[in-house]
Amino acid sequence: MTLRTVLYVEDDPVNAMLMQGIVELRPGCRLQVARSGAEARAAVAAGGVDLLLCDLHLPDAAGDELLAQLRATGLPARVPALLVTAESEAEAAEFARRGGFDGCWTKPLDVAATLDSLERWLAGR
Repeated sequence: MTLRTVLYVEDDPVNAMLMQGIVELRPGCRLQVARSGAEARAAVAAGGVDLLLCDLHLPDAAGDELLAQLRATGLPARVPALLVTAESEAEAAEFARRGGFDGCWTKPLDVAATLDSLERWLAGR
């Protein structure tokens, strides 16, 4: 089984821990957490990301602007990217669209729905 890597750009340790718990429910999948835009750029440069999850509010970057920087750093266009935010669904969708994301998840996350969506994105949508 090929190990799939989900990169989660999130500065809140509780949100990162929740996502870790969700990703651990999917066999063959591991979560890598980047706590800032700088850490995300380094992780992307190192390669091996299969799915990008990005918080909207980061200490050193606007999440909705970070995707373009990560694509320029080497995140392949084939790697799906989802914005993860506590904004309303309508606002989240607008931020995601403007930032070039493939979709968005809104917090608080529903574990079953998030796991289901995670499966679909890692399977190629």
